[in-house]
Amino acid sequence: MKIQKILSGLCIGLLLTACDFLDIVPDDTPALSDAFKNENTAEGFLHTCYSFQYDYFDFRGTPGLATSNELVCAYHWTSEWFGCVEFNSGVYSSSNPLMNPWGGFTYYNYTSPSLYQGIRQCYIFLNHIDEAKPSAVDATTYETLKQQWIGEAKFLIAYYHQLLLQCYGPIVFIENETEGKYPRLSLDESVNKIVATYNEAIALLPATRTQKSEYGRASKTIAMALKAKLLLYAASPLFNGNTDYALLQDKEGNHLISQTPDKSKWERAMLAADSAIVFARNQGFDLYTFDKPDPFGEDPAVKHYTEDFRQAYLNCRMVLVDDWNKEIIWASTRSEGSGNSPQRHGVIKGIDTRPLNGDPVGGLGASLTAAKIFHTKNGLPPEEDPNLGYTWDATGRMTVPSGAETCNLHLNREARFYAAIGFDRGPYEFNQDSTYQLKMKAGEKNGMVAKGTDHLYSAYAVKKIIDPDGMARGSQWSYQQYCYPLIRLADLYLQYAEACAEFTGSLDAKAQEYLGKVRARAGLTMNYFTGKSGDALVQAVRRERMIELAFESQWYFDLRRWKMAEEWFANDKNGMWGLNDEGTTNATFYQETQLPVQPFVFTKKNYLLPIHVTYVNANENLVQNTGY
Repeated sequence: MKIQKILSGLCIGLLLTACDFLDIVPDDTPALSDAFKNENTAEGFLHTCYSFQYDYFDFRGTPGLATSNELVCAYHWTSEWFGCVEFNSGVYSSSNPLMNPWGGFTYYNYTSPSLYQGIRQCYIFLNHIDEAKPSAVDATTYETLKQQWIGEAKFLIAYYHQLLLQCYGPIVFIENETEGKYPRLSLDESVNKIVATYNEAIALLPATRTQKSEYGRASKTIAMALKAKLLLYAASPLFNGNTDYALLQDKEGNHLISQTPDKSKWERAMLAADSAIVFARNQGFDLYTFDKPDPFGEDPAVKHYTEDFRQAYLNCRMVLVDDWNKEIIWASTRSEGSGNSPQRHGVIKGIDTRPLNGDPVGGLGASLTAAKIFHTKNGLPPEEDPNLGYTWDATGRMTVPSGAETCNLHLNREARFYAAIGFDRGPYEFNQDSTYQLKMKAGEKNGMVAKGTDHLYSAYAVKKIIDPDGMARGSQWSYQQYCYPLIRLADLYLQYAEACAEFTGSLDAKAQEYLGKVRARAGLTMNYFTGKSGDALVQAVRRERMIELAFESQWYFDLRRWKMAEEWFANDKNGMWGLNDEGTTNATFYQETQLPVQPFVFTKKNYLLPIHVTYVNANENLVQNTGY
């Protein structure tokens, strides 16, 4: 086996280093003996094991960011180039799985490595690391490094299996590098195997990473956080007593997903989340607060904010893009490539003096569904706020009150709404922290110029994932790179609160503390949760999670594990909605409009992805997911 065969194609988006180390082996020389020649070449091989991670900046073809109804693609974009558009139309099948982490993603003639390839790459590392001999460090130092590297490989084995479980449910758990016709384990067996592998990794990994050159590499903190999230999935309705999968059985007739709910799984998830939180906080992780001078100044478009509200806004506006802040437990260090960049496609057109032709594309925007879910400034859902000031129906929401420039829906909302979404006559930050007022009606500066051209078809911009330090002025165009957060402390806080609400029907002191911190950072009290218990409390915690983690590749997976996706994605309910982008007046523009995107299709079978028919046919022990 040549090194080119082992590492072929892994330079693309390599996580931690350039691909120069691939040049260490001349052509036609044995691969593994050179790949594990010394500590430097061995660590280089380990780096390739990281390269199988999702490219979360590739919104076109990675599950999460654009595969729910929080973001809207310009619907003239063809599915040939935008896999997410085709995916959301529900056309994926066992013969055309589209986003296919089992065997490798495929879209617009591009195929990425599969997660199972990544798992086997990790086992190759584990099976050969003992062959490496130190050349520039002493034996004791090298042994310490080697044990840490082994922990990293085990972490990645667990993580890649976890990603597969999120997509497919019960999985084939691989325990060595050899090919084999393995059966799928039950969901519970899959979870326990992954947990055990995380535990092996935790015993070997450093507590955290303090050197910038090591950001993105595994640590105890990261492994504990991801293990907690895995156990939350295992406790959730999709995988815990789901009779929809009564026919999903192995060849011996054993159910692969439990048919009877087990409440103790919520307790297990709650305890794991708390352990991860305590450990993370002991390493210095904390909720992010913006502690620099206001970068956006006193622009007229934002003067209506009070000082406290402004602080809450800055906290929420910058939490993702302020690179490697104290809240981010783990982030992807991949570069945001221009072809699939959410920022290139999401930054509005018509900004400053930038011409309309060329970048930014300005065709990836927020949905009306996303805009409606946020609370009011009083910390309550609009439909429950007694001081709303208007009726919560389409007419009331879309009315522009006297003296205002925009409709009721956009007024008096919580800070996270303004931090996440750009709306007509609202503030929008870009061009090295300049603030603009959006003008989104047809024919206006940021609105539709002509049907079938790039613009925000929903008439909403997404702000949260856009770094305001980018530049679009005259001939200048660039966006500011940042590392894509994969898990942050607020996520863990919300995990604990959800598991506690499910397990006990109430919020214990820790859940109130953790949830209270998330809301306080956004300038809100715990008033929404007063007096709630049982299912009402669970639904309130779920909504809090959707608000806090909007546009962070979480909705798609959370709505699936809650078994809410069928209803949430239904076109006549939430679906893909926006405003009337062809409207030129308040009366015609502020209309709730079901967007003529390829219809969002999500049926019961879509809760799990299909395994490619090639693998099922080749392995007589492998069973397909229900409905495919």
